[in-house]
Amino acid sequence: MKTLAVLSRKGGTGKTTLALHLAVAARKAGLSTLLVDLDRQQSSVEWRRLRTLGDIVVEPLKPGALFTRQQEARRDGVDLLIVDTGPTLEADVEQAIRCADLCAVVSRPNFFDLKAVADTAALAQSFHREVVFVLNQAPPRRNGHENPAVGEAVAALRALGGVVAPIGLRSRVAYQQSVALGMVAQEHEPEGAAASEIAALWRWVEARLQAERAPTPQTPTFVSLAAERAARPF
Repeated sequence: MKTLAVLSRKGGTGKTTLALHLAVAARKAGLSTLLVDLDRQQSSVEWRRLRTLGDIVVEPLKPGALFTRQQEARRDGVDLLIVDTGPTLEADVEQAIRCADLCAVVSRPNFFDLKAVADTAALAQSFHREVVFVLNQAPPRRNGHENPAVGEAVAALRALGGVVAPIGLRSRVAYQQSVALGMVAQEHEPEGAAASEIAALWRWVEARLQAERAPTPQTPTFVSLAAERAARPF
C-alpha cells in the first residue's frame, strides 16, 4: 500500500479538490482507494455525502489516529491511502507526513501561497519524505504564451528543494462545478481540459509513488507540450 499526503499550510489552495480528483483517478485505474479527511472543515466528507456513487470511501479521522488507520487499511488490502490535511502545521499534519510515501504540496502561483508552502516543504523534508509541488489554479496560456506568474512560481518552488509536477492544474470552472455535485471533472466533463489535466497528473503521481526514489528531471517544465495539447489550453 502507498500513502499520499496532500498538504498546504494555507487554506484555499485547492488541496481538497486535488485529493478528491486523484482519489477518483486512482479508483478508476483499478486501485482500492481510501481517502481520510484530517481537515476540521471536513470538506472531503461533505463531498462524499453529495456523491451518489459508492465507489470512493472517505472517512473523517481524528488527530492522532492516522497511523492506526493506515495499518488497518494495509491489512484490509487497500492499495492507496490519500490523506487530506488541514491548513496547519499541527501534530496531525506532522503525522500525515510521517505516514506518507509521497507528500504533494499544493500552491497557487501567488506570493502568499508560495511563502506559506516553504514551512510545509521544510517539515516534510526534515522527515526525509519526498516532496512534490503541484501548482494549482494557474492562469491558462494565452496565444501560446505562459503567464509570467507561472514561470516565477515554478522557479520559487524549485528553490525550496522539491520536484515541481510537470502537469499543473489550470484555473477552470469544471473543478468547482463538479465538486459541488459530488463529482470530479473527469465525470462532469470527461472530454474537457480539466479531465485531461487530472489524467496526466495522476499518471505522473502514480509513477512517483511506485518508484523507490524517482530522479529529478533534467529540464522539468510546468506542463509538457503533449499534456498541454491534451488539456486544450486557451
